[in-house]
Amino acid sequence: MTLQKRALHGVLGFFITALSLMAMPADVLVKVLQWFRTRYVLLAPRPGDIYVATAPKTGTTWMQQIVHQILTGGRGEFSHIYQVAPYVELLAIKPFARSVLDALPSPRVLKTHLPYWMLSPPPDSRVIYVTRNAADSLVSLHHHCGLQEGYWDDLDVRFLRGSSIVGQWFSHLESWWPHRNDANVLHIRYEDLISDLEGGIRKVARFLEVPIEEDRMGAILEKCSFAYMKQHHDRFDVRIRVFQESAPREGFIRKGVAGDGRKALTPEVQSALSEKMARLRKKLGMGETEV
Repeated sequence: MTLQKRALHGVLGFFITALSLMAMPADVLVKVLQWFRTRYVLLAPRPGDIYVATAPKTGTTWMQQIVHQILTGGRGEFSHIYQVAPYVELLAIKPFARSVLDALPSPRVLKTHLPYWMLSPPPDSRVIYVTRNAADSLVSLHHHCGLQEGYWDDLDVRFLRGSSIVGQWFSHLESWWPHRNDANVLHIRYEDLISDLEGGIRKVARFLEVPIEEDRMGAILEKCSFAYMKQHHDRFDVRIRVFQESAPREGFIRKGVAGDGRKALTPEVQSALSEKMARLRKKLGMGETEV
């Protein structure tokens, strides 16, 4: 890179960073307001709501699966974990938040990475708070960031000090640790689940006051095993977000056919699409069959 290009790169980087910082307060405020709307208006807490409250990459998805299988006696089936244990913060910015939350049967299982003060769990809710060894969490966070971005930065001091998701991990620990012994909070260590999964499942079941059918423990253990979750990884991949129980089970690559689309459209949608395309074809000088 020439000296001129390096200088331009530096100047542009400065302005991009400055503008991003200027926009950040408004962005943060919007997200906070969206969350408060969801938490205090849309969520409408129900007695017995179950929160899986964790920092990122500390066993969140595993605990969602454990709780769901305890509640269903190992019979729980879904095409994505968010259909039975949705991520509350993600729902906060979705127009269909209320529909999803209202449709969940009680007790609802809700995933959250929020700090304690922001969640403010009601006394009649149950909170399962999971922690994990810091070094293991850091490696998992690094892997997660790579999956999300499609590029793996070096796992170095810069990542430790500069990654926002790592900062979130530390602030979550600082926020929740003083509440780990609250009456409606069960603190579970990831390492304890690894060493004794059945014991951990029984501990969670006792806390939730859900009796386990002994002849179903084998099914619960199987579905909460890493072997099962890896085999069905698409059901637990947080990059794939499916909140609707009746959502079509189609992948990114769908059919690979031509002329099939109109069959799926109602007459009303077909008419509206035809009008819109007629105007655009006229503007662009396109023929009827080109697009």
